Amino acid sequence: MLMPERVMTAVPARTLAIPRRVAVVLNRHARGVTERQIERMTRLHPAADVYVSSTLADSRLIARHLLERAYDVALLGGGDGTFVRCLADLEAEARRLRRPLPGLGVLRLGTGNALGYYLGASEPSESGLRADLQRALDRHARWRPLSLLRVGGVLAPFAGTGLDSQILEDYQATTRLLDRLGLGRVVSSPLRYALAVALRSVPRFVLRRLPEVEVRNVGSPAYQIGPDGQPDPTPLPSGTVLYRGRCTLAGAATIPCYGFGVRIFPFADLRQDRFHLRCTDASAAETLLHLPAVLRGSYRSPSIRDFLCDAVEITVEHPVPMQIGGDLLPERHDRLRIDLAERPVHVLSA
Repeated sequence: MLMPERVMTAVPARTLAIPRRVAVVLNRHARGVTERQIERMTRLHPAADVYVSSTLADSRLIARHLLERAYDVALLGGGDGTFVRCLADLEAEARRLRRPLPGLGVLRLGTGNALGYYLGASEPSESGLRADLQRALDRHARWRPLSLLRVGGVLAPFAGTGLDSQILEDYQATTRLLDRLGLGRVVSSPLRYALAVALRSVPRFVLRRLPEVEVRNVGSPAYQIGPDGQPDPTPLPSGTVLYRGRCTLAGAATIPCYGFGVRIFPFADLRQDRFHLRCTDASAAETLLHLPAVLRGSYRSPSIRDFLCDAVEITVEHPVPMQIGGDLLPERHDRLRIDLAERPVHVLSA
């Protein structure tokens, strides 16, 4: 059957406590969703409950089937974009049909898998997939509320602009070039990322002037994170300019992890009623010199400004690449509003 690229969830406690039926939704375009993995999944789980999506239309149709058939749990196989896409379609269909959303789980079958790392999903081996399925079927499985961002109507765990978005744009350009050269099938996704970063992103980062960025609080009082990693109790009211200047990264998240388990937003789950906003003008030299601490999320520097917020607006001096949930927006933009979603969703956690 079928499904695409993104996702969501919220289920009554009584439904989460005793899951009855589990649907597996696989995004055929995700890096780890191969024909072998699809065949493996239909051996581990009833084929009638395995849905494979190839198009956006597939995604909407699958979302409708999951709600009409009253699945208790939807395991989403793909990356963070798969989670975001599925969530959007499930939310839309739940509203239309006036039905509750199923509980959500994640299978680590994408490229970065930020949510998969954060929620403790298993490696995508046969034993790992079996373990994730058993967890979804377990009546005593651990469920947790997951706060999300709402960006332009889309629910996602992170969004923003800067070097991360530029790398996504460079990755797409590198992929198109490799496809034209006939090398698309032999160069893996991690190697494409490495080529994009080394040949496009880093040279641009080093040689080009960073754009001027302003980030303004447009919600409830925000709080700055101090050098000790604790929030400053001084409230920063709506209208406060939280950051203005050249910027390497201006992003927000409700989970600490970016792709591959990198902790770019270490304060993201400090408070359920706030997301972590990070703005930095750190140079390439500073970042590379302290790279292990940067990847762990333990690096502190005057070049990094961290805040807890529930609504911000990012304005850039000219259109730049921007991403929502790890998916690059189709066009460059000079403005992005990020809000904390009205309510959390419920997700399966290890």
